[in-house]
Amino acid sequence: MQRITQKAHGLRCMGSAALNMCFVAAGEADAYYEFGIHCWDMAAAALVVTEAGGVVMDTEGGPLNLMNRRVICASSRALADAVSQTIEHVQLESD
Repeated sequence: MQRITQKAHGLRCMGSAALNMCFVAAGEADAYYEFGIHCWDMAAAALVVTEAGGVVMDTEGGPLNLMNRRVICASSRALADAVSQTIEHVQLESD
């Protein structure tokens, strides 16, 4: 967490993953990432972000796999890549 807060202007957690992702889609937040998230918590919001022109991907930089339980969404690919390079990666069991 410290690595990301040193580079961010602010950090917010609004509650649900879908709500946080939709804030990115609406331009109210620049990026969001989560480990331990379930597919039902992000599937619809991932579509909303993508349709709004944002990027949704695996925290390691690859395409999103809903069953891997990790996600980054951001307003741009450059920002998503920067978040991926900054955070500490966690491996979880798939859903």
